[in-house]
Amino acid sequence: MSDYENLEKRIAEREVIILDGAIGTQLQAMGAPMADFAWAALALNTHPFTVRRMHENYIAAGVDIITTNTYASARHNLEPLGLGNQTAEFNLRAVMLAQDARDKAARERPVLIAGSVSNFGLKLGQESYMESWDTARRRTETSEAQAKANLREQAETLAGAGVDFLLAEPTGGNNHRKWVVEACLATGLPVWDGFKCRLEDGVARLGYSSEQSLADGFDEIVALGGSVVSVFHSPLDATDAALDIIRDSWDGPICVYPEAERKDYVAAHRDDTAETPITPDEFVAWAQGCVARGVQIIGGCCGVEIDYIRPLRDALPSHLP
Repeated sequence: MSDYENLEKRIAEREVIILDGAIGTQLQAMGAPMADFAWAALALNTHPFTVRRMHENYIAAGVDIITTNTYASARHNLEPLGLGNQTAEFNLRAVMLAQDARDKAARERPVLIAGSVSNFGLKLGQESYMESWDTARRRTETSEAQAKANLREQAETLAGAGVDFLLAEPTGGNNHRKWVVEACLATGLPVWDGFKCRLEDGVARLGYSSEQSLADGFDEIVALGGSVVSVFHSPLDATDAALDIIRDSWDGPICVYPEAERKDYVAAHRDDTAETPITPDEFVAWAQGCVARGVQIIGGCCGVEIDYIRPLRDALPSHLP
């Protein structure tokens, strides 16, 4: 039985699974600089041992799954930095650092490695990653064909390097979401479909600026395939609203890994004076409520760092109620 098949068995037996927390902001907290265009991917070049140590710390905190630092390491993010010819190397290195951490820190229990594939950095007409972010406005527009090729390249590299499954982490509208999910599915690995949501006028909408609601866009994505549905990189209130919608349309496993709404997570350096709107205790209480609602996989995203993840193993039940 493969590690992923064992995970599927655990999920079928209603075991609560813990995912790791933030990658980029956790690396910031550990002193790694963030880069224009490639954000946390730069740490693979400048601070590889910090990346490995971060994974080790999450494993020591009791997580069942660690995520590769590849959210921003597709070719279109590295090319503006003159690193496009190192795209494969960056993604291979990310997987090997995670594997090294697992080999060192998880000798007595299974820890899986999820490969992150995202539309981060894609600029295509109105589908820009973040119109409000200066870096997005300075990007060269990527053609649809090149964008799809870049996503396939990244997904295939991660799969070939030995990740256990792929996290589709698209943060735009459904055009980008389909490209990311399709690139992941084409590898033949298990895929978890991700939805980034925001709450606007009481409606859970997709991405940072798309007018499409989750309710209108959900079925189109899950019809493509995927074994788990994730709500990620979303504020707590948007995640709560998304869960109400997903439960009406999906009877499979659900994963949540929300963000903490920090304001400096795309900055070159962490601002330790920046406020984090939720505390670790508040996050743990919220996670307990999610499990009570049937959410089986819990982790964190930007700002939800190791101090938020460490208490989950003791605070959450071992199985869904």
